[in-house]
Amino acid sequence: MSTTAGYFDETILNDIRLRASEIAFDDRIKQQYVANYDVIKAVSAVQTAQVSTSASKNKDVDIEILWQNVCGQEVEDDTTCVIGGSKSSTNLEEYALTYEKKVGFSEDEADFIDNEYEIQSAIAKQFAVADKNITENFAQYAVSQIEGFSGWNVLTDGKGTVSGADTYIPASYWNASLAAYFSRVSIANQFTSPVFLSGSNLYEQMFVAEANAANANGKGDAILYGGMPMYFDLFNVDTVTDPDLKTFMLSMGSLAMAYRAWNPQSVEVVNGVFSRWQMKSAYLPFMYDVWYEPECTTNNLIQHNFKVRLMADVFLNPTSCDDNNTGVLSFVCGTP
Repeated sequence: MSTTAGYFDETILNDIRLRASEIAFDDRIKQQYVANYDVIKAVSAVQTAQVSTSASKNKDVDIEILWQNVCGQEVEDDTTCVIGGSKSSTNLEEYALTYEKKVGFSEDEADFIDNEYEIQSAIAKQFAVADKNITENFAQYAVSQIEGFSGWNVLTDGKGTVSGADTYIPASYWNASLAAYFSRVSIANQFTSPVFLSGSNLYEQMFVAEANAANANGKGDAILYGGMPMYFDLFNVDTVTDPDLKTFMLSMGSLAMAYRAWNPQSVEVVNGVFSRWQMKSAYLPFMYDVWYEPECTTNNLIQHNFKVRLMADVFLNPTSCDDNNTGVLSFVCGTP
């Protein structure tokens, strides 16, 4: 434990971490710090791959993902006594994490001499805002990744017009009956238990249908929408796909997320100079790396400097049975 004057020791730093966590769950205060990140919930819903820290000696490798697929099964005439057949494939893929972002912030004791707020509370709120901002930045990165993962829709005789990796559906078709078309698409493309990620597409229609579900003439729409597991991210999807309004269909097992944190899990003071530790995100299923360093400022008071970093990524299953069937489909409200 450091004894340097003005230096936050492990106990104080742990107290700040606790305060930041409490802010995230305080009903009155948290409204300033709530992150928009439903795209992450959608990816989590379809992730089946196993993720672990890489044991490789290659410094460019951060994590390992174990993907499993079943391809090559055939239905045949039973003309022999042979038992057995094709095997499932288990593929271990090594990845470098390409998303690396940080937030830096400082608080100076000199600013709190005549301030009714404590500096520890200010720092805790800085951590809460950093978590929110990084979460939303990563959520937008995730949308851009998903958009780039889009494959080809093999259903070409429905309401949509397939153009490259996008299927265009006129605005007049975006209603409850579209659920039937999406069902055909999922079957034709052999998607397993698909979920949907959308921005404003279908948001108002599904909102109204849910409210009308109790009415005799409103049950039908609610039932149709009920077969579409939908994640709406109004904040991130339309922002990234602008000017298009897009909805994505995600097959089970098509995507995975991973992160890597290098710092120790508990606060470690290094040579009395700086501290480092890991901090759990209130939103993402990840840990941040955090660094702290004091700096002498006005009248020998201390400025407390922090850095919060996230190393993470979103990956596409590279071992699907069909190179064109990525497990991700993109639908655009409009015409090509």
